[in-house]
Amino acid sequence: MASIDKAAIGFSIAIVAIGVAFAMMGDASQNAGTSVSAPAATYTAPEPVRDEPKAAPEKPTKVGWDRATSDQDPGMGHESHQLAVLLAPSENTYSGTLLYDASENIQLVTLRGPIGADEKPAKTWTPDGKTIFELTFVDPKNAKGEWEFSGNALAVHTMKTTSFVVDYKILDLTETEPMMVELEEEIAMEDTTPVMDEPAGPMTYTVDMPAGTSVPGCEETNECYLPADLTINVGDTVEWVNVDTAAHTVTGGSPADGPSGVFDSSLVMGGGAYSFTFEDAGSYDYFCMVHPWMVGSVTVN
Repeated sequence: MASIDKAAIGFSIAIVAIGVAFAMMGDASQNAGTSVSAPAATYTAPEPVRDEPKAAPEKPTKVGWDRATSDQDPGMGHESHQLAVLLAPSENTYSGTLLYDASENIQLVTLRGPIGADEKPAKTWTPDGKTIFELTFVDPKNAKGEWEFSGNALAVHTMKTTSFVVDYKILDLTETEPMMVELEEEIAMEDTTPVMDEPAGPMTYTVDMPAGTSVPGCEETNECYLPADLTINVGDTVEWVNVDTAAHTVTGGSPADGPSGVFDSSLVMGGGAYSFTFEDAGSYDYFCMVHPWMVGSVTVN
């Protein structure tokens, strides 16, 4: 019996040892089966390539036409304007019909001259204050049309600082040379009566409202109207041209005393103009009701 009991005890110990071994193998198998998942890869789509905006295609030049681009007007007092010269100044006289098609509304210009010191036309243009031309200035208020012209130069014009483009064609262009006339001095001893000059007819003078006068500063140099002080004769007309982008007025009177009631342009928009004919002698002050630092005067003889 003692040997059986020993065998039973030994068998029990063996069973326990085998159980422990299987338990350890199970733990090892579970540990070996545990896995670590790899991080998921992320994909960022590239930004789509956007086409750069394309400039509007330039209008093709018409067959048989020419094209000109304006530059700053070289005339004194016209520095804030643009001018495209189509026929350069010449001693010969041009004439014909201008067909034009511009990128914006333009004015039409011819020059006659240079003129003599004794000539006093209503409107003049000069690049240097010495060489003076008579100015013909027509505002058709359009960008496309035709115009019969005659003069020593031909150009188109705007009262802006930005350039413009004009397509043009000149029909029936003629160029006339100046006529040379021999003057024979005749002395008539019996006629000693002096010849009196006939008075000149009414004239039109131009006063600019320059660009930038909508802010204070022009009053420091008295250049809010150009010219600020003007002397004319009874019956003459003054035309105020607004070359600024802001609206102005030409109102008789002064900022201190208010409107005189003699003349008032109301609002003159940029590029617009106002004219007044002075029928009575005297001194006339005026100002801009919107920008009261702008003042000027007209003396009428």
